[in-house]
Amino acid sequence: MPAAAPRPDLSRAAATCRVAAGQMAVHNLRARTSIVAVEGDLQLDFRDHALAWLGDAVPLTSLTLHEGERYVTPQRGVVTISTTYARSAVFVVQPCRAENEWLAYLIQAGRNLARLVKTRLRRAV
Repeated sequence: MPAAAPRPDLSRAAATCRVAAGQMAVHNLRARTSIVAVEGDLQLDFRDHALAWLGDAVPLTSLTLHEGERYVTPQRGVVTISTTYARSAVFVVQPCRAENEWLAYLIQAGRNLARLVKTRLRRAV
């Protein structure tokens, strides 16, 4: 079964992906990321992230996600997504929104303002 290269962390926007029959998608996901089966059934495989240093000694957790169902990852880690039957499937990966996203926005705005003031003072001297 050919595998796609691991994808980088999906940070902000939801990503719609298609898995062809016999293919698999590998995603490195954050905790509380939602995987929604839009079309077709999916097979999700992952290992407990806390025990990842043990490698293949950790049992693989597998679950089936039927069309229309959603699974929320309890922890960060690599999830392998494949189809359960010999047909393609479509799914959406929706990262969780941080509860303190507004705080991060305010901190970034403060940094930008400080950078602007610093630049203006440098030009004035």
